Amino acid sequence: MFKRVRTARAHAKMEIELRQIITDHNRVREDASAIRDFLLKVLDQNQNGIEKFSDEILVEAATLIDEVGPGAFYWMTDIAAQMAILAQATMADIPTNVSVELGREATAEQIVTLVVQV
Repeated sequence: MFKRVRTARAHAKMEIELRQIITDHNRVREDASAIRDFLLKVLDQNQNGIEKFSDEILVEAATLIDEVGPGAFYWMTDIAAQMAILAQATMADIPTNVSVELGREATAEQIVTLVVQV
């Protein structure tokens, strides 16, 4: 009888841990999607000549950082660094995984989508 109780408790504990893992994974995916979407919005605004550092976009950035934490700032900075390295490699005619996958005619949106995989 005690063995069944221990087994049931172990299964319940494993189920709770599994649910937590799934919840954490879904939260990370949602955060990553929000960051990618923000990057794509900034890119779109840059391409369409919309005012940089407008109150609206700064509020959106602050909200994003509040929602996903300082990791969002670090991740966006890391993505910018990766993109600078990609640009440097392209200028030096060094193939990258991005150039191999997307080709030389890739759009900025395609590159962001590939670099920021969710």
